[in-house]
Amino acid sequence: MPAKPKRNNDISNTDIDDSSDHQETEDSCIGDISIVDESESTSSPAQQVSAAIELAEEDIGKKINQMRLDKGYSQRKLARMAGLTNTAISSIERNKVSPAINTLKAILQVLDSDLATFFSDEWKERRPRVVVTPKDLLELSEPNSKVSLKQVYNCSTTKNLGFLIETYQPNSSTEEKITHEGEEIGTVIEGKILIRIEDTTYLLNEGDSYVIDTNHPHTFINPTDAITRIVSAHTPTTY
Repeated sequence: MPAKPKRNNDISNTDIDDSSDHQETEDSCIGDISIVDESESTSSPAQQVSAAIELAEEDIGKKINQMRLDKGYSQRKLARMAGLTNTAISSIERNKVSPAINTLKAILQVLDSDLATFFSDEWKERRPRVVVTPKDLLELSEPNSKVSLKQVYNCSTTKNLGFLIETYQPNSSTEEKITHEGEEIGTVIEGKILIRIEDTTYLLNEGDSYVIDTNHPHTFINPTDAITRIVSAHTPTTY
């Protein structure tokens, strides 16, 4: 699901093969980019911040995206903690809109940062990975949830497609009536899942796939006493 927002009730590990012949070091994920022109200025702090936003506007979205994923937050969680909508966070991360200074401050506070640090020239953009190992997957669900959403994250800040490995404990479900921009496609690889879209409910068995418009309210439910596993892709990356 994209964007499936965080799920109520989390689960832990999905079964993923730990082996990989391609090991990438942490250093391979780092590359320097300069964000702010350090030329001297006699303007006020507010003017300097505005100038920095203008100079770095194309980088604001990707930086917020990277900082959010480093914290292991979904877009929905960041939006809730910052007092914004999921759509607003999605638009900012994709540089569709430029955040007001107060909005940016609220986001950075949640991400344990501030304007001065954010616009410093010390930020390093990560280099995308080709191979993502199990230890690199990002768990987006809340602790103690019975639904696990692991995002395949390769350090890219410009990706248009999100991919989730989902595990539903027996008798668990996502939040009620999730809505978010975009579309999602997924396949049940183990167990059964009920998908409730508005007032219609669909039962999917192992091997079945679904394609949904995620603008419509939807809920995922595992009604059985066994574990259910799903793999899903969503666009845009609203997780």
